[in-house]
Amino acid sequence: MTIVAVVRPGWTDFDEQHRLIGSLDLPLNSRGETQLAAIIERLKALPKPPDAIVCGTAQPAKATAEAIAEALGLTVRESEELANLNLGLWQSSTIEDIGRRMSRIFHQWQEAPETVCPSEGEPWEVAVARVQRALKKPLRKFDALVIVASEPLASLVSSLLTGEPPDLTTAFSEEPCDPIIEVFESSRDGEYIRQSNTDETTS
Repeated sequence: MTIVAVVRPGWTDFDEQHRLIGSLDLPLNSRGETQLAAIIERLKALPKPPDAIVCGTAQPAKATAEAIAEALGLTVRESEELANLNLGLWQSSTIEDIGRRMSRIFHQWQEAPETVCPSEGEPWEVAVARVQRALKKPLRKFDALVIVASEPLASLVSSLLTGEPPDLTTAFSEEPCDPIIEVFESSRDGEYIRQSNTDETTS
């Protein structure tokens, strides 16, 4: 049995401003730093203690992963293939602005992101392929794996684990939520079952 925790990183200024981060490299802000303690406490309560942490090479996922690793006595394993999706010309725009300027396309992207690619952004299927490559070995090797990923990469990872269609409606609502941790457990047939509903940390 393998436990996998998909962790959204602490907030940046863009999160507070409801802006799309995509592949931009942004540091945690003061609220994001404060959120780390709650994230770490939730991970300490997992059915198995984490034995590996993986993330992309950019902030804010890297800073969040490093804080978790320091608290749990682990080493962060970075991979460029776990970088967040490049959202092209949407990056740095507010959710409200994108929703107003291209309402139909944005709502379609929220509900079925594999059918929409933001202008000059990374196609969903390309991101799926690289994430599958990046996670193939860690999912086999470790009994309790923590994956730190910003949205929409976090939802992509969750979709790959469960086989469920990706849905970004909650992740990109106009009211941003505190970092969410989803916990999955492998079944006998190798698929992953969500063990806890998306649960927000408290900041």
